[in-house]
Amino acid sequence: MKPVALGASIALVLLCVCLPAAASATRDSGEKVRCTRLENRMDEIRLRRRMGYTAKQGRVSKQKLSALEAEYRARCR
Repeated sequence: MKPVALGASIALVLLCVCLPAAASATRDSGEKVRCTRLENRMDEIRLRRRMGYTAKQGRVSKQKLSALEAEYRARCR
């Protein structure tokens, strides 16, 4: 009976050690994807602003860009 209990204990310890590392790796890759998407959205807005816009479009795009930049600073830096 002892070898079985020892094997289960080792498996439990390994699971406890490896699980947080795997969870943080998934979270890190998810954050990288989110940051890349934020960068892409900011780039799109900047491109549209360079192409010309009405006063209303300028105000709206400025607000969107400002919100995206704030989210990027909070999450990605």
